[in-house]
Amino acid sequence: MNQRATGFAALVAAASVLVAACGGPDEPAPTTTTRPAESATLKRITDRGKIIIGLRADTPGLAHRDPVSGTFGGFEVELGKLIATGLGLKPEQIAFTALTADTALPSVAAGTVDIYLGGTTPAQAKQAKLDAAGPYLTAGLGLLYRKSGPTVTDASTAAGRKVCTVSNSPEQAMARDAKLTDPNKLLGSTSVRDCVDELGSGGVDAVADYLPVVAGYAAADATNLSVSALAAPKPVDYVIALPGGDSGLRDRLTRIIRTAVTDGTWQRDYDQALGTAGPKPAPPSIPS
Repeated sequence: MNQRATGFAALVAAASVLVAACGGPDEPAPTTTTRPAESATLKRITDRGKIIIGLRADTPGLAHRDPVSGTFGGFEVELGKLIATGLGLKPEQIAFTALTADTALPSVAAGTVDIYLGGTTPAQAKQAKLDAAGPYLTAGLGLLYRKSGPTVTDASTAAGRKVCTVSNSPEQAMARDAKLTDPNKLLGSTSVRDCVDELGSGGVDAVADYLPVVAGYAAADATNLSVSALAAPKPVDYVIALPGGDSGLRDRLTRIIRTAVTDGTWQRDYDQALGTAGPKPAPPSIPS
């Protein structure tokens, strides 16, 4: 009898040790999986039944709106459609809206649009306290010039020429750092469109902006305009701007872009929209 009692006590003691090792009743069971972050923006999209994508509609090849039909076209438009599909939405659940440089990022912060595709850099997104997905494009500086005028393709041929950029823009700073021309010949304007108009009238000899931007104008008027890429300065990344703190949507958007780069969809869409004019940038490098 004593031996049976002793054996039972030993069994209880061993069970107690095992329970202690596994944790008490108030301690959650260990897990090796992590749930993906919830997305407030994606919930808003689902509740609304559509995604609202902000664009700059004044950039041929990247994003432009037909003045007659009102439809949007360009590389960033195709990218927006790809994103919507990747989020499980149908074409009729996409709404594009045109924004300006001044209203774009504030519209994302206010929730007026869900995401913005319009050449935002990581630094600009961070300054506006927004999240950034991607990048979806890596762009260096390019030069747009008239085929009937001076051939302005680099710093040596631009020296002493009038070069137009957007005033107080990162592109203007890049052109200044590249020493494209004399400081007093680097002229500022309110928009790339105004610079292109000045180029057409002969008021300036070249327009300096990100390569995809000037390539789009060259593709739109291939008879009169040509474009070249500058070797310096360092290219910048275009990212998708989305509301700050939404890591769930940020990660999903980045995966969608990474897949498009890997399977060739990115290159196909870029070539169709912008591949007919001048040099092409390499697909963006997207961190894992």
